[in-house]
Amino acid sequence: MKKNKLGVAAFLCLVAAVLAVVDLFLYRTVMYTYPPVFFLLGGAIAVAVIGCVVGRVAPRIANYFPICMTFLLASAIVWGSMLMVNQIGYVIAGLDGVDTILTYIFFAGFTFAAVVITLIAAFLPFAQKAE
Repeated sequence: MKKNKLGVAAFLCLVAAVLAVVDLFLYRTVMYTYPPVFFLLGGAIAVAVIGCVVGRVAPRIANYFPICMTFLLASAIVWGSMLMVNQIGYVIAGLDGVDTILTYIFFAGFTFAAVVITLIAAFLPFAQKAE
């Protein structure tokens, strides 16, 4: 049984997984955190690693892993923003400084970049059959 070669999407998912690891550390420093966000980010990292293993064995199944990662990362942005809405409003109203939401902005930016990367990866082949 020949092992399959990983495609471009697999490497893009690994880049998004590295961004998710950075997000885990950034989200710890956000003012108000929601614990399920850590599980969503951890799940995205796990899906990327499992996808690379499955891509070697079953490339057709592995094509669905970037879609799952996109869902998990987008959910992390949404649920991570839920508790920060009031704080963002305070900054816009001038009641608090921007430094109170700066780590949240970095978290959202890195997570959004990971979502875009996995969305692009969803349209590319995850693995290719070995010849």
